[in-house]
Amino acid sequence: MMHWRTFAFTLSLLSGLWAGGDVIHVAVNPWTTLNPLILSQDTDVEMADLLFDRLVTIDAKGAYIPELLESWKILPGGREVILKLRPGMTWHDGTPIEAEDLVFTWKALRLPRVRQIADTAGGVTSFEDLKAEDAHTVRIRLRRPRGTLLSDLYNFIPVPRHRYEVGPKPLQDAVNFAPIGSGPYRVVGKGSATEVRLERWDGYRGAHPGQATGFILMQLGNVKALSLMQQDQLHYAGVGSLRYYLVRKGAQGAGLVQAVSVPLATFDALILNCDSKHSVLGDPTLRQALYELLPWEEQAKVRRFFPARLSTSFWPPETWAYDPTPRSLPQPERAAALMEAAGWKLGADGLRHDAKGRPLSLEMYDFAPPSKLNVSHQLVIQAAKVGVRINLHYLTYPEVMAKAQGQAGDIWTYGWALSLDPDLESPLFTREGLTTKANLSGYLNPEMDRLFDQGRHTQDQEARKQIYRHISEIIFRDKPIIPINYFQQRVLVHRRLKGVTFNQLGQPYGFWPGRRNWKLEP
Repeated sequence: MMHWRTFAFTLSLLSGLWAGGDVIHVAVNPWTTLNPLILSQDTDVEMADLLFDRLVTIDAKGAYIPELLESWKILPGGREVILKLRPGMTWHDGTPIEAEDLVFTWKALRLPRVRQIADTAGGVTSFEDLKAEDAHTVRIRLRRPRGTLLSDLYNFIPVPRHRYEVGPKPLQDAVNFAPIGSGPYRVVGKGSATEVRLERWDGYRGAHPGQATGFILMQLGNVKALSLMQQDQLHYAGVGSLRYYLVRKGAQGAGLVQAVSVPLATFDALILNCDSKHSVLGDPTLRQALYELLPWEEQAKVRRFFPARLSTSFWPPETWAYDPTPRSLPQPERAAALMEAAGWKLGADGLRHDAKGRPLSLEMYDFAPPSKLNVSHQLVIQAAKVGVRINLHYLTYPEVMAKAQGQAGDIWTYGWALSLDPDLESPLFTREGLTTKANLSGYLNPEMDRLFDQGRHTQDQEARKQIYRHISEIIFRDKPIIPINYFQQRVLVHRRLKGVTFNQLGQPYGFWPGRRNWKLEP
């Protein structure tokens, strides 16, 4: 799934936590729901991972393997697919998992009020038809054969039809934090947006059981992860570069925790308002000029101490769609020349003005904590040197999202978590994404619509790779989104916690064995 990425921790009181035993305490960045129908952030997916089985999942090497399904069969011609559910599977309330649940889930994911929250189900919503042929058999009909089928099934997380009727305001549905799932763990009591307690479900009859007795998934704020680990109240947490470095060097946590770092298929980015009705950045020349102003030299100094990888392709090296083509680094002098050519002349007030005398002034919204090391802060300084005024506003993540969806402003900063299949990112750049508000930039390009459609329906993997590399070239050329740095996953792992592994995207969840294989030593 494609997902907005959140990085800031929020405060959570840790009183009343289960202590000791085999309960694993995990720090998770902010999440919004436990409902598979409206997963909009990578942390939402992370929270639902132990609660729900997918139709198919992936193994540690990235190969698709059955989970809720016993089998799938693509019929001759590639336009029909037969799914067979495992017999004897039930929801957490004991109700049998049936083919009609899949049909219900598919219809729910297609609802406009659902897609406007989370247009993250990829090609699932574009299946032409789903029919239940018996209690355990579903027939999918497709308009054309597609190369994304297994990715679509991976992102298809069924819910029980008798408990998940979608209300007029899906974000307010009671089931969002009181889920009835199909996975090896279930929620104890009712979850919240700050803490969720899970217990291993004895009724699980699926293919991928859990090892640990339970989990506590929680947000951390001004509480130090290391001190909680010393009290055995935390076993896994993401940390900043400095804390990771100190633990790695043995200056902190010696003998108690391990510092682990893996490449993460995630980047921070600038999303630019391409709608000329709302922003001067509807002019692609100005978007290119803004790219030339990115403070690479200042960021390079930061990377000396806090390593990050410079983004050169929309899809990072952890994905098969990565484009290794070398890209030119930004040069501020080119920005000035581009703006001059576009008619933005430097005035006596130190600002650039167009032919009508309007100043080149941009509104930028960032949800990261204010810091002189932020790209946003450095961009403001760099832009001022060439006569561009950027008014920088620090807001919460939901506030920035609301600004972007309302086309308020010119630049929005985001973190972005990439998907297993590049097709899942199509709503960011296509006309269809405008209707579901996933295309925040308002970027429209018929060639992009055609290429994403071609990529979805091409079955040869090498041919698909070339299509998405072409898409990557267009993104770099037109710049509706400017990726900045690829991230590293930096975590602390308590010495009692065993079985921690990561998939090819750098995530510890969303695959088998993943977190289901985690356990605590006595």
